[in-house]
Amino acid sequence: MNQEVRQKKVLVTGANGFIGSHLTEALLKKGYKVKCLVRKTSDLRWLSDLDVELFFGSLFDKSFLEKVVSEVDFIFHVAALTKAKSRKDFYNVNYQGTKNLIETCYEKNSHIKRFLYISTQSVVGPSKDFSSVDEKSPFNPISEYGKSKLLAEVEVLKYKGKLPITVIRPPSVYGPRDKDIYLFFKFINKGLKPLFGKKESYISLIYVKDLVEGIILSAESEKGIGQIYFLADDRPYSLRETEKVIQDALKVKAIYLRIPVFIFMIVAFFSELLGKLKGKTSALNSEKAKEITQKYWLCSSSKAKDELGFFPKYTFEKGVKESVEWYKSNGWL
Repeated sequence: MNQEVRQKKVLVTGANGFIGSHLTEALLKKGYKVKCLVRKTSDLRWLSDLDVELFFGSLFDKSFLEKVVSEVDFIFHVAALTKAKSRKDFYNVNYQGTKNLIETCYEKNSHIKRFLYISTQSVVGPSKDFSSVDEKSPFNPISEYGKSKLLAEVEVLKYKGKLPITVIRPPSVYGPRDKDIYLFFKFINKGLKPLFGKKESYISLIYVKDLVEGIILSAESEKGIGQIYFLADDRPYSLRETEKVIQDALKVKAIYLRIPVFIFMIVAFFSELLGKLKGKTSALNSEKAKEITQKYWLCSSSKAKDELGFFPKYTFEKGVKESVEWYKSNGWL
């Protein structure tokens, strides 16, 4: 890595999270100097051993943002709420927080090399059939999370031509430290492979290490300026296939548990209600259940392949094996 790249400074929001921590590690390996925007209440276990500069503050503190966005070459805005106690929380963090950050960047660091926003496939919503959605597909979010991320994405795109922005829309992301798809690992490890409804469902996936490599690639490429990219594996997966791969990696015996959609929705409703009574966000709620029970969550990363040369290095089998090893070595399984 040449000296010029080693001296480049980046700011990562949400650096303590699942994707943010992997991105931070990858940036450090590439020689970047990394600033991490984190909250005072953030769990810093994934950052504690890394050579990073921590900035404790909020996306709602203007003077704080002015300080952290200055003198950086890149901003990777990863921070977001995927679960929230209320609809208002989604929009406060995902939309207003993003709006505050990019406004401040434009005011205080308009010569930045790239402002990269991590959006989500949820802004487009599920595909109607086996054909994949792409960057030209119309918006159709089916959850408050997706709607709040869409508003944030639209806000970022307002600065196209004013700032060198790039938007990344990942599908479902799996890998070490993930707590969402991990629930499937946990169920299967106990001998159960859940199926929702009577028909097979299909999803696009990406291993977290492939995702962060694609994020950095798009940020470093001049072709990525002003563009939106889906980053996903080369092919879709059926739910049965993913669960079989996980089962094989865990080396356990597991049986299919078919759950009627209406039953699953009822369970999700009461899980969400219990969480609210305890003052906590529930891992399973009505909106998450609505997303999980869609038949097709498929997207195409052809544009990223053609324009950026993005190609995932991990097969699903390899990614799952590495994830299982991590979950077991860290006592999660």
